[in-house]
Amino acid sequence: MKLEYNGIRVRLSGREVLRGVSLTAESGQMTGIIGPNGCGKSTLVKTTFGICTPSAGNVLADSCDLSQYSPRERAALIGYVGQDTGCAFDFSVSDVVGMALHARRDRSLSAREVVGQALAELQIAHLRDRSILSLSGGERKLVFIARAVAQGADALILDEPTNHLDIRHQLFLLDYLKGSGKTVLIVLHDLRLAAHYCDQLILLSDGMVAAKGKPLEVLSARLVRQVFGIRGEAYDAGGQVDFSLFR
Repeated sequence: MKLEYNGIRVRLSGREVLRGVSLTAESGQMTGIIGPNGCGKSTLVKTTFGICTPSAGNVLADSCDLSQYSPRERAALIGYVGQDTGCAFDFSVSDVVGMALHARRDRSLSAREVVGQALAELQIAHLRDRSILSLSGGERKLVFIARAVAQGADALILDEPTNHLDIRHQLFLLDYLKGSGKTVLIVLHDLRLAAHYCDQLILLSDGMVAAKGKPLEVLSARLVRQVFGIRGEAYDAGGQVDFSLFR
């Protein structure tokens, strides 16, 4: 599934947070959104689901305007995990993941099979019967990602999914997403992870696109200094892209 954001503008509390942002997340690729705090990354992905309503522009999924879809129809197409994974009720992990079935189009598997498969893929099957309220922040994050996977959607949008995860689970999750074959649009703060895993990067600054393209192009020394105010750049580390800070 190809996702397109065309001329997105959003005003919040009288301030224009996004100022004509356009980008494309190509089918089957991992596209990263990076940028300093407050540049509009989370606001942008929230426009996909109507959580934030744009004053101009639209979001397309395979050339179809998502504003014409109901929330349930959008959830069948795109799985979403935001930064906040709070839960006010004492549901079990399997209950939380099972909530995905409301939007799932493929009914060939039983509910138990769908939940079990998602938990196994995220390597958290041992948490199945635990209360969601008893979990650590990192465990809870993985449960909500498993719920998005259980939706059976062709695309996943994740806002800082590596938050609260230790380094082993960060790498596991990004390896999993990279190999999923799904269209993945991911907001990341860690520039090294963004450079290493993403096929394309979108660099936001002050509500606008400062650069977009391959990690080696976007994370140049000039742009990193200009947007983040630090010295660093992406480089080719024997066929893989990495990122280094300079002292």
